[in-house]
Amino acid sequence: MATSVAVAKKLETIFKDRGYGDKVELSTCTVAEMESKARNYDLIVTTAQVNKPMPVKVIMGIAFLIGRGTEPVIKEIFESLGFDS
Repeated sequence: MATSVAVAKKLETIFKDRGYGDKVELSTCTVAEMESKARNYDLIVTTAQVNKPMPVKVIMGIAFLIGRGTEPVIKEIFESLGFDS
């Protein structure tokens, strides 16, 4: 399973568990696709280094892969989307 898919599945569960499952749309892509796809979303959660400016906020999602330090990242994601965490 690709890291982006693993993180997307974890985020999907988090959003559902906190009552926001019907308010978000998750998508995965390659780093090469990121800039063009970003225009259709409110933010990017990535496990890859992003070396150029993106049209939306970029949040590092490595914490979801290692299983530690996820709460601050979840808080940042929720705040960026205007959700209560």
